[in-house]
Amino acid sequence: MRLQALIILFIFFIGITEAIAQENSDSSKPKWVLSSYFESFIAFKGNEPKRAKISDFQYNHNRYNIPKVNHGFMGLEHQGENFRMNVAAHLGTYVEDNYKNEPGFLRNIYTANIGFRINKKKNRWIEAGIFPSYKGFESVNSFENLTLTRSLLAENSPYFVTGIRTNYSIGAKDELYLYLLTGWQRIVPLKGSSLPSFGFQWIKKLSDDNKINNSFFAGSDYPDDTRRMRYFNNFYWQISRGRWSYIVGLDIGAEQKAKKSSDYNYWWSPVIIGAYTLNNKLKAAARLEHYNDQSSVIVKASNVNPLIGSGFSFNLDYNPTPSMLIK
Repeated sequence: MRLQALIILFIFFIGITEAIAQENSDSSKPKWVLSSYFESFIAFKGNEPKRAKISDFQYNHNRYNIPKVNHGFMGLEHQGENFRMNVAAHLGTYVEDNYKNEPGFLRNIYTANIGFRINKKKNRWIEAGIFPSYKGFESVNSFENLTLTRSLLAENSPYFVTGIRTNYSIGAKDELYLYLLTGWQRIVPLKGSSLPSFGFQWIKKLSDDNKINNSFFAGSDYPDDTRRMRYFNNFYWQISRGRWSYIVGLDIGAEQKAKKSSDYNYWWSPVIIGAYTLNNKLKAAARLEHYNDQSSVIVKASNVNPLIGSGFSFNLDYNPTPSMLIK
């Protein structure tokens, strides 16, 4: 893949507000949380028309030479003793690009899920609905990430999933989540497909600031008559030490070349991210990554070339107030 030199400036203004209603001062009582978020950006490149997309395989900050809203949402969350729920609506260029395969009335649903506690002693829940993806360490929302832009690893794996999940604690440090899903990244199941997808997430907390995560997916993104099984594993290790924070991640995926085939196409992506907190208002972060999808399983670029490349990024974060972040 031939790379072009770009000069890009992103500016984010991020606002988060919360309103918590509680029956009394007892923190064990049910509570409601109302939250809102707004993220804008601008990316410059000479001789590009306004609103032109930066690439076919990016879903965040993917417009040139015009201020845009990347992602904004408003949501309501309830956390009770035996019942919880989360619902939020969203908009932005991320929604336009990443939800284009969903029916129009569903594209603006960010989260919509309910859960019931089925074992109070072991804090075990069963939940159903639309969730942020369990695969990966990067969110669509920039304030939750160390770096300014999303890694290629994150951009080309699911940002959301739909289905049923339950959790299971294994001792004091290990948590296991099991998933039954509508697909790779779908709200409505693919037409002509009768096979649900399956997944699990294992989280090992070595300490409060040191954890290992492994997430797995098995399913298909094709209808029954051309079904190709897809298997995907995301692993990352996240640790903080004083002013330093690190993430090391690796994605590996495999998909059948044809229905019932024993031959597979593969893709993989390693990434390492480091961040340093300068003071309570400034933080710097850098990322080094590689992405290899030589068979174009995930990335189907308009120029038909496979996505094989490496990248490096650096960003400086400025927090003028607790509810605003400029990257």
